[in-house]
Amino acid sequence: MKRVMLAILTTVSLASHAEWTPLIEDREFGENHYIDLATISDVDGAKQVTTLSDFPRDKKEACQGDGCAFLTSSRISVRHVECEAKRQRQIQFTDYEGRMGTGTVTQAAQGGPKKRYFRWYTPQPGSFFDVLINKVCAP
Repeated sequence: MKRVMLAILTTVSLASHAEWTPLIEDREFGENHYIDLATISDVDGAKQVTTLSDFPRDKKEACQGDGCAFLTSSRISVRHVECEAKRQRQIQFTDYEGRMGTGTVTQAAQGGPKKRYFRWYTPQPGSFFDVLINKVCAP
């Protein structure tokens, strides 16, 4: 519980001080994705970065395995990117009922590889994750 609260407080702090740079608009799903360029750092052989995803009003997230269903308007995530392997993973996230990381927190988590959303992921070309990797790994 302490870890979750720390993750929430850290992410809320990041949201209030972040300078969100537009990264990609996913026209298919109506999502807008942003990056805080000031958060790019080297951590354990990977690049660490904070992102924000703004979802359409009717976005419903349904989890499998750990069982959850909730409505969220935005998500702030801390991610690791491996440039040479061209893969990324989310290491923590906080979901908000409001746009651009505002409003009531609806869910927060940080964790290891047992949960599907914390595993390494090699993205499809042109996807949000692909654009993110290219931006973070650009010389």
